Amino acid sequence: MTDALFINGRWTTTDERVLGVEDRGFQFGDGVYEVFKFGRKRPIFLIDHFRRMDRGLRDIDIRNPWSESSFARTIDELLDRTAFDAGIVYVQVSRGEGERAHFYPDDMKPTAIAYSRRFRFPDDAKKERGIRLITGPDQRWTQCHVKSVNLLPNALAKKRAQRASADEALLVDEGVVREGASSSFFVVIKGRVVTHPLDEHILAGVVRDRVIGLALTSKIRIDERPLRETELFGVEEAFITSTTMGVMPVAEIDGRVIGNSRRGETTTRLQRLFDDLELSEISQQRATA
Repeated sequence: MTDALFINGRWTTTDERVLGVEDRGFQFGDGVYEVFKFGRKRPIFLIDHFRRMDRGLRDIDIRNPWSESSFARTIDELLDRTAFDAGIVYVQVSRGEGERAHFYPDDMKPTAIAYSRRFRFPDDAKKERGIRLITGPDQRWTQCHVKSVNLLPNALAKKRAQRASADEALLVDEGVVREGASSSFFVVIKGRVVTHPLDEHILAGVVRDRVIGLALTSKIRIDERPLRETELFGVEEAFITSTTMGVMPVAEIDGRVIGNSRRGETTTRLQRLFDDLELSEISQQRATA
């Protein structure tokens, strides 16, 4: 495998260990990150990811080392240097490196990295079969709209799910279903798609936003409102969305079957629309390259 790694203007691969021990991303979780998918060496929804990263950096007072255009050029070169055609790119910007202290200088130089990775995306069988979820308490910080590298509560929730033979953890706060540990969450109730509204409790998922757009264009009703945990087991369908999972049906939550245990009609429709959108995004970029 020949991946590519960009760090502060220099090119190498992930075989080289490049991060300083006093980088604030490493010691304080002081940074933000993005993950996006690429196919045929073309990034998918690149500008959406950049703009979300830019908002997150501004929210925690870190200077963005890239402009929109320079970021696109960096990613183009990263993928040109990558030996494989499809996978994911991980991007992280931390406040930078300096003597360890809670107080930090105002003029720190951010650490910017981006690297490519192979990834095994769900096959057609899994996209039809769906996944299992468990519920658990939302123990994250109160600014979840920032895609922070502080992911310990998420990682612990995912581990609990794995130990319960589930695929994802559904985070619940005071009886309200927020989102998955690494995904956005949707249900279908009386033919309407319901998902948590955008606020500080959830991340503005790039795939989430695209799926909502596809639903509205297709005349599928969307209700962005808090969903009570008590509503979960009366839903007709449920699905999650994320960069790596796309639109993924939920077959079970806490061992209870959702709907009739088969991928629902609305989920199937949105899944196919989204898959087509991804392919269209890649084809359009190749046509203009």
